[in-house]
Amino acid sequence: QRATSEAATKKKADAEAKEAAAAEAARQRASEASSLAAEASAKRGEAEKVGAAAASESAGIVSTAESAAQAELRAAKERAAAAEAEASREAAGVEREAKERVDAASGALSAAKATSRALENGISERETARAATQKEYDGTFILRFQKRGQLKDEVSRLKKEIKEEAKKLEKADKAVEQASTAFDKQKAYADKQQQVASKLRADAAAAGEKSLAAATKKADSAVADAKKQAAAAVKAAEGKAKALLKEADALQAKADKLR
Repeated sequence: QRATSEAATKKKADAEAKEAAAAEAARQRASEASSLAAEASAKRGEAEKVGAAAASESAGIVSTAESAAQAELRAAKERAAAAEAEASREAAGVEREAKERVDAASGALSAAKATSRALENGISERETARAATQKEYDGTFILRFQKRGQLKDEVSRLKKEIKEEAKKLEKADKAVEQASTAFDKQKAYADKQQQVASKLRADAAAAGEKSLAAATKKADSAVADAKKQAAAAVKAAEGKAKALLKEADALQAKADKLR
């Protein structure tokens, strides 16, 4: 009977020990599963952070490149505008100098013509006066010696003045011819200078367009390179995030098996 009691006691103790061992093993598996699940969650969180960081970095790369490109384009436009303004000022100076020369020549020609017209009018008036005096002389009675003498002297004086004025008119006409030639020369010079001024403006505009086109091409290229760099960063991050998620899935699977 005693032996039977001891056997029962031992059997009970063995069962309790086995139960305790099983419970401890279950506790350890649960602890390990919890640890693996936590690690898996951390991996997922890290993968999410990697993706967010890559997206932020990518946006920053593109934004920085676009801002730099816009700044460069603004600077190129300002340089082109400044160059065109300087060319316009230079062209205006060329036109102004040519106009001053034409105006001076025109004024000299007008003055020469005015002198010539005044002499022509003076001669015409004297011719009219001479003809009238000569007619009066011819109609004066021959014995009115004093009257006829005065009229004769007046005719002689007018003839002399007409002759003198005619010489002046000849010189004045030559002056008009010279002034006209000088004016034509200055007009031709002004036309040539107008072409110079137009070329200055056109060259500046063409240079500005070329510079702006080059700046635009450079800016577009820089933005394109930045987008490629951003895409590469995102791709690398996606690869890293994918690997982290794969690790997380493996850890979660282990945890699930332990539960």
